[in-house]
Amino acid sequence: MFQFRRLAGLRRFLCPVPGWVAGWAAAWLAVAGGSSAVCLAAEVSAAAPPADLEVLRLEDVEKGQRGYGLSVFSGTEIERFEVEVLGVWHNLQPKTSYVLARLEGHGLEKSGVIAGMSGSPVYINGKLLGAVSFGWPFSNEAIAGITPAQNMRTMLAEQAGGVPPPGLPRVTAEQLVGGQTTEADLRAGLALLRPHRIGEATVAIEWATVGFGREVRSLLSEELGQVVSAGGRSPSPGSTGPAGFAGSSGSFEGGDLQPGSAVAAVLIDGDFRLAATGTVTDRIGDSILAFGHPFLGIGSLEVPMASAEVLTVVSSRWTSFKVVNLGPVVGAIDFDFLTGIRGTLGRRAPVVPMVVRLGDAAEPIRLSLADIPRLVPTLAAISVLGALNAEVATAGAQSIDLKLDFDLGSHGLLSMEQSFDGQGAPLAAAIHLFAVTGFLVQNRLAEVDLRSITVELTPHPEPRTLALVGAHPSRSVARPGDTLRLNVDLVAYRGGKQRRELEVTVPSNLGAGRYTLLVGDGYSIDAVRFGIERSEPQTFSQALAFLDSLHSRRELRVLGIVEGPGLSVSGEVLPDLPGSVRSLWAASGGGGAQPIRMAIAEEVGLLLERPVEGLLRVDLEIKRGQPIVGDSGDSGSGGADSAGGGSGSRGSKERNR
Repeated sequence: MFQFRRLAGLRRFLCPVPGWVAGWAAAWLAVAGGSSAVCLAAEVSAAAPPADLEVLRLEDVEKGQRGYGLSVFSGTEIERFEVEVLGVWHNLQPKTSYVLARLEGHGLEKSGVIAGMSGSPVYINGKLLGAVSFGWPFSNEAIAGITPAQNMRTMLAEQAGGVPPPGLPRVTAEQLVGGQTTEADLRAGLALLRPHRIGEATVAIEWATVGFGREVRSLLSEELGQVVSAGGRSPSPGSTGPAGFAGSSGSFEGGDLQPGSAVAAVLIDGDFRLAATGTVTDRIGDSILAFGHPFLGIGSLEVPMASAEVLTVVSSRWTSFKVVNLGPVVGAIDFDFLTGIRGTLGRRAPVVPMVVRLGDAAEPIRLSLADIPRLVPTLAAISVLGALNAEVATAGAQSIDLKLDFDLGSHGLLSMEQSFDGQGAPLAAAIHLFAVTGFLVQNRLAEVDLRSITVELTPHPEPRTLALVGAHPSRSVARPGDTLRLNVDLVAYRGGKQRRELEVTVPSNLGAGRYTLLVGDGYSIDAVRFGIERSEPQTFSQALAFLDSLHSRRELRVLGIVEGPGLSVSGEVLPDLPGSVRSLWAASGGGGAQPIRMAIAEEVGLLLERPVEGLLRVDLEIKRGQPIVGDSGDSGSGGADSAGGGSGSRGSKERNR
């Protein structure tokens, strides 16, 4: 009995000391003293603590206390590192204090706090202190901030602390037709993923990608900070889908996540992957707590959760990081709060399936995007950039034809087309998808059931745009109801002059006076049409009709315009109204009515094999009730004045109205 008590006392004495001392003592006790050595060996090992482990309250934390933490430094083995408490950093954030500690072991003295350690649990006196969550770049020591476990458990129990940050500004119809969505907007979308900062420290989260090329990784790094290229097998074709699981089987291989295990929140899965990796802090049943800081900070959400394997740790003067292989999806993250995230093993997160078909490539790129409306436009856009980076050279002048299909569930299938030319064609195609998807999923009119996105990209090695240089009517004077020939002159890139012919019928209800024809590519004509009618959709059906009305730059279109006062009311255009009707509407207080000064009398188009760029004006004189004399009928007799060119990102659907 005396020997047992003596050994037990030695056990209590050895618990706070560094791991190598405790390990040596455990071996000695195993030889000298029986079962108490087993207890010590269990405590100094990296075995998973019990699920109901008591937490160490913040008021019981004292400077100089020693303990240990758990994390993965190689493979999937959970290993121990040593911790010395430096003190409590009080009220660094509202109602939130942190413990500062020095970490030792596994080269942490050299590497500092490692990206990917976010969530690594720390234990003192047999109790859970909290999660390693942040450190300082260029630090000469591994000084870490630890989020108290009591805060993590309390906030989770209260389901509080997830304050939705501002999302992207809503994309309007005017922005869509005006080509006002730019690279800056795409970068603003990526900024929503930017890791949170705690004071001057950086959180120890690690962004990892699989399959993306240098250009996309560079873009991500510029907005997110350090982004690491990860490995990991892509799921078999067709295996990503609404269930949200990667892999051809339904098993949860690698899903035995324990405190100290590497874990990943997956935003893009499939042939490309984008994930934030960290460490599991606590597990209670099938629920886990991880990270020790916000992921996106948006409260309730559903994001696929995957396991991860650590290949090695790379020490860096800036921030050291883990090189990882991302494993299969094993559950879902369902809550994202100020002091960490909660995940549930076996839970399936909804995703948006996305297929990208590129040129003559035999196999399409299959992806699934986390179903978070504020992020879907950005995730879709960088996926398209990734597909183009993987298959074609993205530098230099070129041309890209883009076709989009959105499955909107009960609202049916929306199909759109567009073409892009020049040095920035790949980025322009991605920004176009970003804008259209944002218009759909962030609209204020109705919740969108986005079932899938299908993208077809047809790249061409050089620019193909035809410049619009002239438009000539067969007559410059016409009567209502006459049909005229309109000859349009085009010049190809590094090519000769071409001519196309369209037929234009003068509306039979026109009065005498001037009738203006605008000739241009579908992109530019859409902008003119919206500028004249200027009416934001007021219902989701109107929003879909608006998208369906947009044209491709491969269409040569003619717009007939007449002057006449009218109204734009609740998304509908009422042109050329009598003054009495307009007065009655104004007197009735009709909300949302906007006056318009011109109206569209006619619109026709011609689909070409190449994109067109340009906008020209042709003026006709309309006479009524008398023969037209002195008209030579020469096709070149009409005037054509340049009104500027059209370019940029706009939706399209091939039609001839």
